[in-house]
Amino acid sequence: MAHSDPPEDTDPARWTVTVDGAVADAQTMSVPDLADVATATVAASTGCEGERPAEQWRGVRVGALLDRVAPDADASHALVHSSDEAFACGFELDRLRDAHLAVRLDGDPIPTDRGGPVRLLIDDADCWERVKWVTRIDVLDAPPGDADTARDVVPADD
Repeated sequence: MAHSDPPEDTDPARWTVTVDGAVADAQTMSVPDLADVATATVAASTGCEGERPAEQWRGVRVGALLDRVAPDADASHALVHSSDEAFACGFELDRLRDAHLAVRLDGDPIPTDRGGPVRLLIDDADCWERVKWVTRIDVLDAPPGDADTARDVVPADD
């Protein structure tokens, strides 16, 4: 399995996440904007090989962001994009609603090597589904194709 390289500039003051696609009101939010939406703390382990102890991640429920952008009635899936343009992970929209976009780890900004400044956390996830360096969520009205989702490249080990 290959690994993505971290982005060069992960300054939370300049990082944004865009939620667009099959939505009524596409939005681009900064890391502070994300922290202001509706914060939640989750305990999650992110280790791909072997288990890491659960850590405290703080961020926003993806469902709160989806509520803000108002997905079209026929929207059913989404692609979550990493800053690595070759990496995106597809999800059913209902499953993604319960996921979190984390912006803090144990009270501090998320280090780059751990996926900061924005990382996707999702219950019962496979390695490639815990997307590091999230830049965009593209809401879709059909399942993404295999070419849209990278599973043979993961953004680092944990």
